[in-house]
Amino acid sequence: MRIPQATIHRTAGQLVRFGMSTGVSATMTIGLPVLLHEVFGIEQRIAVAISQSSALLVNFLMIRVFVFRSKRAAPRDLAYYAGSAAAFRGLEYLCFLALFELGHFFYLTALVLTLGTSTLIKFVWYRFLFGERPEPVV
Repeated sequence: MRIPQATIHRTAGQLVRFGMSTGVSATMTIGLPVLLHEVFGIEQRIAVAISQSSALLVNFLMIRVFVFRSKRAAPRDLAYYAGSAAAFRGLEYLCFLALFELGHFFYLTALVLTLGTSTLIKFVWYRFLFGERPEPVV
């Protein structure tokens, strides 16, 4: 089965844009805890929780508008994103805590490992949610 060039081109563009949005998100998600902990003395667990929570809105806008260029209704996309993002962020935080508390990893190492792994899974999931698919006929 041959994949159409338009599909390959669209997917490649989405991957590049997702990589760019991931860079922005990672900078925010990693940079904010460093700033909060190292400069303001906020405890690591709290600093990471704040950064992950703050990234939700920025990520939604970038994924919806920039990466997948969704043409669906914004409330629909927001509802699906919010549920997905909450699940992802919760799992990311649990993974971070497992590596940090149980694995005794340095907090930045635990955070980078967690975010790197989840990024791969997120692309596939968000492409499913926001990608072009025919809407079901009701």
